[in-house]
Amino acid sequence: MLNAVTSEPPDPHHPHIRDIVQQDRLGEILEGLNVSIHKLDDVIRGLSETIARRPDKFFREPHTGWSRIVVKGFPPDIPALAIWFTYDQDYVYIEHVQPLEK
Repeated sequence: MLNAVTSEPPDPHHPHIRDIVQQDRLGEILEGLNVSIHKLDDVIRGLSETIARRPDKFFREPHTGWSRIVVKGFPPDIPALAIWFTYDQDYVYIEHVQPLEK
């Protein structure tokens, strides 16, 4: 396996895409929302186009260090959601999902 380090900056048109990791308690939170798990999978897949590419672009809560993205609701099955996450160089960790009031 070849492992090379270059002095060139990352290509901004093809950023590093992090893997999204759902923490263990996420399943319990999602079940409590009474939302189809298949619909929520679609939302999570959509996150791979946003937070997995540039997680640093989203609001970070100063007290927890968690970042947040607000996902528009898709009635009738998916309410508007605040998705809280942390990240490192290789992964985005979904920490909490909060339904937003209408």
